[in-house]
Amino acid sequence: MNLKPGDILHCSGNRLISKLIKKFTKSKFSHTALYIEIWDQPYIIDAQKDGVNVRPFQEWIKKYNYSFTVSRNETLNKDEIKEICKIALTKTGHTAYDIESLILRQPWKLITGKWKEVGDKQDKMYCSEFVAWVYQVPDYFKMSPEDLYNWCVRHSFTQYEF
Repeated sequence: MNLKPGDILHCSGNRLISKLIKKFTKSKFSHTALYIEIWDQPYIIDAQKDGVNVRPFQEWIKKYNYSFTVSRNETLNKDEIKEICKIALTKTGHTAYDIESLILRQPWKLITGKWKEVGDKQDKMYCSEFVAWVYQVPDYFKMSPEDLYNWCVRHSFTQYEF
């Protein structure tokens, strides 16, 4: 099975931060990324501590060593996939990592069951928030990696194990 542009990668890592994210979000996933191709070459767009950036796929694999499950919307046509990738690229290089939501709002949601509102912000994003924004998921800023995976399942994305 080959990856295709627009695929959502639901990742699980073994680093300390990944283990903490999985523990505190009660999830098997610690990260979310988006697969794209530029000039027929494989890339990942994701939000890491350095913000939202494009990374060559093989370098991303080597650096982070994630295992992942892929969600693919099989109903999208080529133009819709191009648009998804174009939207994702608009955030690269200038969107900071949203550490505040990750370490304050997500745990608050787990403890109280309620999201501490901050409004529709787009200047800082964490990984699943970014990918949910690209796919125009309602309340994208509330999405943990597990929440986004569950949204994909509910919206009939096909799941592939890698």
